[in-house]
Amino acid sequence: MFGGKILLAGYTTLVVLVLFSVNCYAWKIPHHCDPSSCGNNDKITPPFRLKGDPKNCSDEKYELECENNRTVLHLFSGKYYVEEIDYHNYRIRVVDVGIHKDDCSLPLYSLTEYNFSKYYHHYSDSPYHWRYAYASSLVVFMNCENPVKSPRYMDNSNRRSCAKGGGNSSGSVKEQYLYVVVGELKVSDVADLCTVEMMVPIAQPPLLMSGENGGNISISFLDVHNAMANGFELYYYDFCPSNWTSFQCRMWKIAY
Repeated sequence: MFGGKILLAGYTTLVVLVLFSVNCYAWKIPHHCDPSSCGNNDKITPPFRLKGDPKNCSDEKYELECENNRTVLHLFSGKYYVEEIDYHNYRIRVVDVGIHKDDCSLPLYSLTEYNFSKYYHHYSDSPYHWRYAYASSLVVFMNCENPVKSPRYMDNSNRRSCAKGGGNSSGSVKEQYLYVVVGELKVSDVADLCTVEMMVPIAQPPLLMSGENGGNISISFLDVHNAMANGFELYYYDFCPSNWTSFQCRMWKIAY
């Protein structure tokens, strides 16, 4: 009788493994979906999809929109233009829709690494996960009641003169004495009667790296604006197929 229980347990395990293998094999045969296109993104393929694409093409969690011939990503409460998708390295470069090249426009949305989960939850039913690119730096907008004299605080006047015709203040930052700080900002760096209005991630070009190491005196707001207009990167991952259960995802992680 004991031997029968062993055989039954072994048979049950075999059935589970076979069914799991069949599901794995079925997932690896992708649905045929023609690439979508929008503006400069002429080949949008899974895991991304455009709104309106067939439901079996990728996953709605990675759904993008095409607005006025620009690819748009809605992330948290923000809206970002998709400048580039790097499928090989699982990266996507986006820029705040409020920032326009060749003027002094301001961003509309604040975003930092703390908006993102640092660890993927292995028991989550969600197979997709955004991650903040930790190579990114920050542009911090400070609003102060009084003028601040500090090499780290870039004066608002630099913004007004950064483009022909003057600055465009149509962003979400309200001005009193508006300053910009590039790089890491500690509590001790915040001057009296100053508040952080917004934090915007940027890719970290060599020109702006010096801002984290002793001030950014040589950097103009034009440099900062160009960095913001270039956008920042996010990583995306596909941990398990959307039609799997959380149990199947956990089994996959154990097996591989």
